[in-house]
Amino acid sequence: IYEQFIFDVIEQAPNRKSKRDGSYLTIPVDKRIDLAQPELLQVLELPFDQAQYCVCTPDQWKMHFDRIFPRTVREARASGQNFPSCSYYKSYIALASAVEDAHLIRIRAALRKEFDKLAWAPWT
Repeated sequence: IYEQFIFDVIEQAPNRKSKRDGSYLTIPVDKRIDLAQPELLQVLELPFDQAQYCVCTPDQWKMHFDRIFPRTVREARASGQNFPSCSYYKSYIALASAVEDAHLIRIRAALRKEFDKLAWAPWT
């Protein structure tokens, strides 16, 4: 799920106003599968030729994690952005729906440990 999340971040990169102008992403389409690794999000060198960013407080970082990996299926239903269409999100929600709350807490703790290694994440 986590590796798919990284790939989905790259796949969901916004396009310019005109599709003809392509994506803001600087990674060529044919290399995205190979380069969509956690290390890509662990450095501050963003793979975009234009980006708007915000330096997060610890509370804001937690908020983004909670939106990307919701605490409950009910919270997931209220999620915005493009996450519900992402493969990682569908897999995560299916897993969250199938496990007991105590197991989901442990799953989220493992995901949070990896998430906290990132230098940046998409705005939620």
